[in-house]
Parts: sequence; structure tokens; C-alpha cells
Amino acid sequence: MKLFLPLAFAGILLLSACDNNDDQAKTVNKEGGIEVSLSTSHLDSLKDLLTTHYIVWRKGAKIKEFDKTDTVPSLGKFYTEGENNNGDTQSVNVRKDYEFYVTVK
Repeated sequence: MKLFLPLAFAGILLLSACDNNDDQAKTVNKEGGIEVSLSTSHLDSLKDLLTTHYIVWRKGAKIKEFDKTDTVPSLGKFYTEGENNNGDTQSVNVRKDYEFYVTVK
């Protein structure tokens, strides 16, 4: 039973990390384009780190690559059901993650 909770928590984290890349660009226009990727990571129980990574392309060459970071308040934790390999379920406490919504003009 002591081994179950950490395994269930690890399973929940792995499942929450799965990406749905339906809208992901397949190629980047390297003649004049800017790649942007957004990510968050948990710093502590009160703060999350928001990282925006930029790659600027011009005439087929990468001319600049940089990151911008900022701290944002953590969304806290919530309880959810976790299941181990034996099919046993238990309620586990996991951190909430931000959702990204991007508007491009």
C-alpha cells in the first residue's frame, strides 16, 4: 500500500503530461517566421514559472533565439482518481496546470 500512492501519483503526472498536437504546425516558414513555444513548470506550492521561447527566422537562417520567463500564481491542487497496474484506484492530490489560448494577428 505504501508503494501504491507514489506509483499512482507518477501515473497521474505522466497522463497529464500527454500532449494533443492537433493544431501544431508541421513546418516553419524560415524565410521570415517566428517560432514561439509556451511552457509552465511548478516552482513551489505558490508559484509557477511561465516560459516563452522564441526563434526568429530570416532568409533561411536563425537570426535570434531567446526566452522570456515570468512567475505566475499557482492554481493549487485537486484530488482525482488514480489507478495502478493492478486496477486498484485511489484518490490522489495533483497540481493544476494552466491551459494556453493563443491569439495571432
